[in-house]
Amino acid sequence: MRTPKLIPLALLLLAAAAFSAACGESSAHKASRDQARRTSCVAAELALTAKERLAGLDTQMVVVQGGPFEQVTAASRQFAAAYRDYANAYSQSADLADSAAYARESRDSARYAQEAQRARPAIPQAGTVPGNAYGRFRSDMEAALANPDHPCNKAVEEKKDDG
Repeated sequence: MRTPKLIPLALLLLAAAAFSAACGESSAHKASRDQARRTSCVAAELALTAKERLAGLDTQMVVVQGGPFEQVTAASRQFAAAYRDYANAYSQSADLADSAAYARESRDSARYAQEAQRARPAIPQAGTVPGNAYGRFRSDMEAALANPDHPCNKAVEEKKDDG
């Protein structure tokens, strides 16, 4: 079973950066935190969009029931459900990786990183509906992360302690 390529690198960076946080935040740690935040943001957005798309297809299934487009709509709904399931699982894993990146204690960071690893969804078999949905999710994820105008890719200003 293969693992998604988007999370492992981020998790490795997070774990290494978390343990070096005691010496002050390095540029690598900042970069890994930013990547975790961006990944979590995009994954959550894709999961929400998938949920909305599936709800729309559920409504459409009622409209086309017994008609010539019922099979096509049912196939679209099956794909949308597989995409939503993968997107939800990936988003949960990305949220945990984000928590690992921002944890104050290295022990908490390591725990969240392990939970993120366990929550990471398996890659479905290629050529299946879930496998095709995974492929589409992955390309949507990569496109969003590569788009400098995507809202999740905007820099977030750090709050500074005055005390």
